Amino acid sequence: MKKTCFLLLTVLLTTAALRASAQNKDTSKENFPSTETTLSQIGQAEAHPNARHVRMADTSALAAPVKRPGLIRRIIDYYSRSNVDRTFEKKIDWSIAPGPNYSSDVGFGIGFLLAGLYRLDRTDSVTAPSNISIYGNFTTEKFVLLRFSGDNIYNHNKQRLSYSGAFVYFPGAFYGVGYNAGKEGYAQDLTTTMGAFRISYCTSLVGRFYIGVSGGIDYSGAKYKNSGMADRMNGIQADVESGKPVPGGKMGELYNLWQEGRYDPAKQDPFSNYIATTGDKPNAFNANVGLFAQYDTRDVTFNASKGIFIKAEAKWYPEWLGNTRRTFGRFTLTFDFYQKLWKGAVLACDLYADATTGTPSWHMYAKMGGMERMRGYYEGRYRDKKLVETQIELRQKIYRRHGIVGWIGGGQVWGTEKFRWGNTLCSFGCGYRFEFKNRMNIRLDYGWGNFGNQNLPWDRKRSSAFLFTASEAF
Repeated sequence: MKKTCFLLLTVLLTTAALRASAQNKDTSKENFPSTETTLSQIGQAEAHPNARHVRMADTSALAAPVKRPGLIRRIIDYYSRSNVDRTFEKKIDWSIAPGPNYSSDVGFGIGFLLAGLYRLDRTDSVTAPSNISIYGNFTTEKFVLLRFSGDNIYNHNKQRLSYSGAFVYFPGAFYGVGYNAGKEGYAQDLTTTMGAFRISYCTSLVGRFYIGVSGGIDYSGAKYKNSGMADRMNGIQADVESGKPVPGGKMGELYNLWQEGRYDPAKQDPFSNYIATTGDKPNAFNANVGLFAQYDTRDVTFNASKGIFIKAEAKWYPEWLGNTRRTFGRFTLTFDFYQKLWKGAVLACDLYADATTGTPSWHMYAKMGGMERMRGYYEGRYRDKKLVETQIELRQKIYRRHGIVGWIGGGQVWGTEKFRWGNTLCSFGCGYRFEFKNRMNIRLDYGWGNFGNQNLPWDRKRSSAFLFTASEAF
């Protein structure tokens, strides 16, 4: 009898503890049955005519394996907990997310995002968390992008080490240098293999005012071939003059446009023309060193809701550092402002300027478009020695971790051509946000730009792009 009572007491205590743990994680004293209640349950169990069967059933139930949640349930549970700040208890808090994307330039793609938050000193609650993100994208047009970036913040926000890098395989196009080259829309197929790495370190002088040093390397290799469009048009013209009909399809359409003065076959190969005119090399390597000063009162670097960020940076690309054929310099200025408006709403403003002195390699001109500024434009369609862009974005949380944004922006490129207000380009769009990590969003944006050259069959649509990545655009 004593053995039986002891066994039953153990089973009942275990069952009660499991039941209490499932109902409430607080294992306080009031969650456990009292001694009187347990002894009463033992007495009732011994008095029951089927007590032995009850004990056997309870024991088999405890021995049965717990049913594992299904895949969908596990995914939901995973993302429901992914935005909880666990940087004080884990060395690094990782999360991963896949995502489809589309761009009019690179087609449909599948991307992935790996993001992590961490603290170099987990006893320091004053310093903002550091971050790292790794992003990849593979598309139907054989576009490949692998990118990483991160910020190490330490010593009560007084020091910061930032880095970023990318590898890109891009079967893209080159439109030329200058606003008019981009507007005309003549594009030569250009398969580019690019690699880049940036690193910077800054320290606080007074409060949130920092000074720092930076360095970077860039490599671009290009493969291209001439379209021979001028010779082909001349061949069609000779055939027509000899009595043959104008061919159908694209070539016939271009021939008719040429005869009407709306198409110039000599401009069809802008990269070949640029290389021949400038003597530049298709494969170019550039390295730089720089100095910068910045003022930063943002609450979070990757998704600010208040504060100001100002950064002025000067970079030097000396020929002796390995630069291809020349020495040139570059100056960039960034001004960002963030203000809370009403519940869940943030107004974000961005101003960016980029100016180059000397003659850079073909891939080092200031380029408009991309994933951060003037979203919706093919990055590099408009490029020149000077660039200025501005944008205003309204960010609104709509439900828990979900949010939406809308933006409008404008920009200019000039330098090889004169600045003209009429050359201003516009960008506008909207997007969806999901708080993937604590204060770090997954960003899905669709942006639009100006229409292309209406005379060219391939360039009559409005420029647009769908973007998927981490963190805010600015």
